[in-house]
Amino acid sequence: MRRHLLILLTVAIMIPSFAALFVGGLGLVQHEKTMERVARSYVEDLAGSVASRLEMGWSWSGSFPLNDRERYWRLRQITWGLSIPGWIAVVDVHGNILLSTAGAEVLPMFWDRGIPVGSAIEITSSEGERFTLAAYQAGETGWYVVAAVSWDKLLGPMLRFNRWPMLVGVIGLLGLISVLALWKWLVSPLRMLGNEVSTLQWGREMPVADDPSAVFEIRRLRQVLHHLAKCAVERADLMKRYVGDLVRVQEEERSRLAREIHDGPLQDVTALIHQIRLATMEGSSRSEGGRLENAEDGARHAVQEMRALCDELSPPWLDLGLGQALDELVERLSRHLRADISVDVNYGEELPQEVTLAYFRVVQEAVHNSVRHGQASRVSVRLFGENGHAVLEVEDDGNGFDPPVDYEELRVRGHRGLSNMSERMSLIGGKLEVHRQPRGGTMVRCVWSPTSASV
Repeated sequence: MRRHLLILLTVAIMIPSFAALFVGGLGLVQHEKTMERVARSYVEDLAGSVASRLEMGWSWSGSFPLNDRERYWRLRQITWGLSIPGWIAVVDVHGNILLSTAGAEVLPMFWDRGIPVGSAIEITSSEGERFTLAAYQAGETGWYVVAAVSWDKLLGPMLRFNRWPMLVGVIGLLGLISVLALWKWLVSPLRMLGNEVSTLQWGREMPVADDPSAVFEIRRLRQVLHHLAKCAVERADLMKRYVGDLVRVQEEERSRLAREIHDGPLQDVTALIHQIRLATMEGSSRSEGGRLENAEDGARHAVQEMRALCDELSPPWLDLGLGQALDELVERLSRHLRADISVDVNYGEELPQEVTLAYFRVVQEAVHNSVRHGQASRVSVRLFGENGHAVLEVEDDGNGFDPPVDYEELRVRGHRGLSNMSERMSLIGGKLEVHRQPRGGTMVRCVWSPTSASV
């Protein structure tokens, strides 16, 4: 119910408006029908009354014939003093007007159309004036009495008095206008704001700062949300720079440790090996020579481990490109982890140094996780281009797992592998995805685009 509050509010306002329009329209229709019945009844009664008076006056003359002058004055006496909101006329069978009141000049035009006798009809003149007209035969006189009333003259006061349906219609129309204004200035901007905020990537995007079509409160709310989003973006950028500084310091520290190990202990052990070799060559005792050989083997093994540690801390082959670095890394990891690890590089463009380093570390971490935690025996590493993106996929045949929504949960539990990989990808503007494979195993997918380098 609360989710559709705006729709319910709009409907609650629209229902009375539509009801007012319906009632107003129904009232107008009923009013029109009533006026038609009143006008018809009036002209029928008027025409019938005059026709009866004319017939009675004709019969009152008895057996004495009337000349034309007497007939004329007899007709004048019948229509004398009549005051109607229209006109009345006495015509012969050919439509010739014998006697009429003012306004009957339009009768010939109506007579030619054909007027039914004994019933009322509605006729409109060429000027647009509407009449209700009725014709009655005046007995044996051979004449017809035609009465007509004008709607404007007869029903004008009644129309002015009964304009309440029109007022109701106007009120309903104003209600509809209010609903449209509510939708335009409140509901629609609020819905747009809700949709925009629901799809907003917090910390990376910002909503529109202002909406001139909305009311002040919605505009103020949008400005506040824009300010909060801006602060989130600034905070994310600050965190990105902070993590970037940490990673850079880590890499610099690894390089420093590698140099120190290479220039210090590694040189000392190397010198020790040479000394042991010289002592072996110059020694006379067979037992001493055996011990010296064992010492030489131990020193040689220590040198190999320290060199491997130096290569892992600061790989020297990263300067040769990501493809060469991955080949060297996979070869070393295959020997060290005793797993079948393959690499397929099908990306010809040169990647920036920070992207090369990030992808290298992701592969290093992902392969270790696959073998150590996923018990994988086969791991495939692929680097290829897809729609202008550099895509790195690390797929294994291990046990697989369901990755959490938030990698920080693993960091809190002490598992920093996925969190570190995610942070490295976010630093270069890329995206890290981890999926459980339907046939078993796990896939780590990294996507980076040259256009995201400035994000």
